Amino acid sequence: MSGPPSDSPIWNISGANWNPYTPNPRFAVYSPSTFPGDLVWDKETGLVWERSPSTQKRSWDASIVYSFGKVAGGRMGWRLPAMEELLSLSDPTQTGLKLPVGHPFQNIQSDYFYWSSTLGMTSPPTFAWGYDFGDGSSSNVLKTGAAYAWLVRGGYGHDYPF
Repeated sequence: MSGPPSDSPIWNISGANWNPYTPNPRFAVYSPSTFPGDLVWDKETGLVWERSPSTQKRSWDASIVYSFGKVAGGRMGWRLPAMEELLSLSDPTQTGLKLPVGHPFQNIQSDYFYWSSTLGMTSPPTFAWGYDFGDGSSSNVLKTGAAYAWLVRGGYGHDYPF
């Protein structure tokens, strides 16, 4: 059995058109006629991200529930990224927004943390790790607090132990 073609993500959508993103060839943007440009494939990690995540802050639990109902690119199965996956988008050498030069993402907030699925180091786990693309900091965030959710598809993720 062979793996997926090198010119599409591991969960390729039949008939999908992944257009190379000229400012940064690490990324491709999903551009079918029905869901124009709402997904970004990171060729470095194989993950598919929302191009423009929600700008609404939610608790960690509410963010997970939000991910369960999310439809993007005509697909469900979205989730919060593991902390390592979220950090894979970060470019700490950048001033301002800590994303790679020429990235295709839109509406990325720089005033607070984005949730990860990675639980904090407390027992019981009342915190989860978050990353702030504005200042490049990561921290344990109280799960009942409100932060942003940037959903991903593919990869390994984490189970949500409630």
